[in-house]
Amino acid sequence: MDRDMIMIIAAVSAVVAVIIGYSIYRSIKRKNADKLSMKIAEDDKLHITLDNKADMEEVARIILAGLGGSENVQSVDHDGARLKIQINEYGAVDEKKIRSAKVGGVLRPSKTAVHIIIGSEVLPVEAELKKLMNPVA
Repeated sequence: MDRDMIMIIAAVSAVVAVIIGYSIYRSIKRKNADKLSMKIAEDDKLHITLDNKADMEEVARIILAGLGGSENVQSVDHDGARLKIQINEYGAVDEKKIRSAKVGGVLRPSKTAVHIIIGSEVLPVEAELKKLMNPVA
């Protein structure tokens, strides 16, 4: 009977050791996955708040400066929440300057195009940008 009891204790100990080992493995894996996660913390998310016309004028002014001025811009249009801008010279665009306007992002799909993610206020910003490019005399 002592031999049977030793075998039972050994089997239970092995099962407990496997369960504990698996728990430790999952815990380590979960911690590493959190470190490598591409999720953005709520505090790190960019929230665009263009509350009034002055904000939109300033955003448009910064964007135009970042694009290299009105002489570097061929056309401005929008598609959804993006400004789609055709440019003359790729090197004249300053992405950091554009991002300083607190836009959602800057994409450069080709040498002659810049897409700027604005959000729901894309139409007023587009209108302000067009006003700055073609001032009324």
